Amino acid sequence: MTIKEYSNKINNLRVDEISQFSDDTDLENAVLKVLQDMNGNYFTIETLFDQSAESVILNSEIVQLFTDCLSLLFSSEKETGNICFANSSELRPEFRQTFTAIELLDYVYAFAYSSFYKEFQKIAITSEADVFWKLVKIGAGLRKENK
Repeated sequence: MTIKEYSNKINNLRVDEISQFSDDTDLENAVLKVLQDMNGNYFTIETLFDQSAESVILNSEIVQLFTDCLSLLFSSEKETGNICFANSSELRPEFRQTFTAIELLDYVYAFAYSSFYKEFQKIAITSEADVFWKLVKIGAGLRKENK
């Protein structure tokens, strides 16, 4: 699935169309952790994208909120041949220094399957990198399940 296809899938998510919200305890606990440690930054799926007919662009203000809250850098592309391993997917999450568009979309996708999203239709931005990476992992799993 390309980033454009994935962003379209997320952009077209509607609460009533998600047939089964997750009963995943890890997901609900991670979302609860985000909400307990809230910095007050929320956004909606509708505001996540600046779309044109030929491409999908993430809203730069939302990306900047993530970089500020997480103290991570945003990388528009996954680097290949990274000698120092700083951005390798093999690196443990607590040592990662950057995040990519697909990882941000995985975070949003995980959040969209939470009971909080079902009730409020908002995505909260965490300030804890470990919680961010946990939701990214859950979202990636959901993405692969729901191709």
